[in-house]
Amino acid sequence: MVKDEILKLGREEFFKSVKMEYRRYYEPFEEPESVYPDGRINIDCPCLHSALAHQCGYLIRKALLCFNASKTTPRGLDCEKEFIAHAVCTQESMNK
Repeated sequence: MVKDEILKLGREEFFKSVKMEYRRYYEPFEEPESVYPDGRINIDCPCLHSALAHQCGYLIRKALLCFNASKTTPRGLDCEKEFIAHAVCTQESMNK
């Protein structure tokens, strides 16, 4: 009895688009937008989950909340400190 089986795909097959009939199993029908119509960032968007789960995720959440609440022009100009703190944290985590 074989415990594991190794399957190999060619480059063309690997990059071939998934048939539409199978997409419903891994893609939601209506994906949430990353930005709301009013310009605020949607923190609940799955596209941000990996950034928010990072060890510096609390800082990007803080920066995005600041950005969403910002009344400056351009929006988020008053959140520079929060975005820099996140960038520094991310850089330090990469250097460890």
